[in-house]
Amino acid sequence: MNRVLSWRAVVVGLLVALLPALPFMSKFYLLLAFDALLFGAIAMSLDLLIGYTGLVSFGHAAFFGLGAYSTAILLERGVLSLWACLVAAVLVVGLYALVVSYFATARRGIYFALLTLIFAEVVYTFFRYTQTFGGSDGIQGVPAPRLMPAFAIDTPLRNYYVVLAYLALAYLVCRVLVASHFGKVLVAIRENEDRARFLGYNVQRYKMAVCLISALLTGIGGALYPGRSAFATPDLMLWTVSGEFIIMVMIGGLGTLAGPVIGGAFFVLLQEKVSSYVDWYFMVIGLVLIVIVLFMPRGLLGIRAMLGFKQWRATA
Repeated sequence: MNRVLSWRAVVVGLLVALLPALPFMSKFYLLLAFDALLFGAIAMSLDLLIGYTGLVSFGHAAFFGLGAYSTAILLERGVLSLWACLVAAVLVVGLYALVVSYFATARRGIYFALLTLIFAEVVYTFFRYTQTFGGSDGIQGVPAPRLMPAFAIDTPLRNYYVVLAYLALAYLVCRVLVASHFGKVLVAIRENEDRARFLGYNVQRYKMAVCLISALLTGIGGALYPGRSAFATPDLMLWTVSGEFIIMVMIGGLGTLAGPVIGGAFFVLLQEKVSSYVDWYFMVIGLVLIVIVLFMPRGLLGIRAMLGFKQWRATA
């Protein structure tokens, strides 16, 4: 159990759970914290591909957007159960991920990345120009989902604890996965795919499996988003959103679990603060990324090694 969930993770989880009790945590900051935890969890699920398997996906925004649309469509039609929305998101994202992973994992390197991008652009274009789903405006003004018939998730505080539960579950799933034999095979594929195949592993099957797991975790995160924002639009599926997810992983630290969560939270907070002062905030974010890539290749999680703390580990 210690290999799966360390005491540090438990302590951090408790501190994050107590965060809303702080006096400065207004509704605005609760919503900002929601975004930080949500995108941190999505970055962590993407790192299963990038950091542990060596597969760069430019199509994760499609999984996120499909999850959001699955929830928004049901809420718009009066299906308010959060559980029904999550099941719908798992089914829709799962079927789409199976198709994408089947074709994309048959190729390596840049071809995998391009195929994920192409599929995502097809999905974006479909929702962008299909008036049944609102076209470019998407689905707006959906009601709040309900955890139980008499318990609506209609406040920033309730949304915060829902996304915290999602992050905890996603972390536990990822931690069990990377600590298992399956996770070790993923690392072997990243290091030398031909050797892993020579040892008898069905490499494409492993890559398809990790793609599906990563996509489902991302889709569940997307399914929670309309409860916070009350909308789902095609812009959630833009390739630039996939690029932001990759940036979050790189900022936090490749090949880790805690790193992308930190990177996602850092990116959200940086974007919010810088954009409140200047319109060209992406230039500032780009400069931050350049500094991290050049001087902190292990990301923010590697700072503790630079400061002389306990040696940084790729399994953090």
